[in-house]
Amino acid sequence: MEALMRTIVLTAILLACSSWLSASPFRIDGENLYYNTTDTEDDDGIAYGHEDELLDLLKTNKGIKTIHLNSGGGMIEPAQDMSAIIIDAQLDTHVEFKCASACVTMFLGGLNRTLDLGGKLGFHKSYWEAESIKEYYESQKEDEKWESPFEFASWLYEDTQAELFIEFEYLLERGVSPSFAIDTLKAGADGMWYPRRKQLLEAGVLTE
Repeated sequence: MEALMRTIVLTAILLACSSWLSASPFRIDGENLYYNTTDTEDDDGIAYGHEDELLDLLKTNKGIKTIHLNSGGGMIEPAQDMSAIIIDAQLDTHVEFKCASACVTMFLGGLNRTLDLGGKLGFHKSYWEAESIKEYYESQKEDEKWESPFEFASWLYEDTQAELFIEFEYLLERGVSPSFAIDTLKAGADGMWYPRRKQLLEAGVLTE
């Protein structure tokens, strides 16, 4: 009976570990770290917590030189945090299939940035859905001391300009041409712009 209980407990632990590993978007293969948000069970894309996992992996695997990205995007803040880690670690970035939206922020952190034949980089303007804006206002108005939706709108106007400046500054810092940076801000929020390889090379998005 005791042996049976040990077997049951061990099986449960192995299943839990297996579930955790399958949910992780990261996989290491020698000098390569793969980040793929399209194969996770919940398919939430780039999410909070991924930045902590990336940092832990790089601290414990010093030989990693390239991070391979495959993601349709997700939350911009963890993407920005991961891009800073990629820059700090001086990793190269590579895309085999697709890297779009917030994933491009991570891609641009690469020291050398490459794209497989047939691979795509997708750009669009950031957006904030109306219902989500309403929820944010309702949840934050007391802490922020917004007396009316108009005060919130004034804050939102200034915050949007600040976000655009940060995004534009980052593109220029990573060697992207100003004209291309402007074009990325013109891309519709409800669609995706996939520039051709020649454009990406000329703009400095790809390094080779």
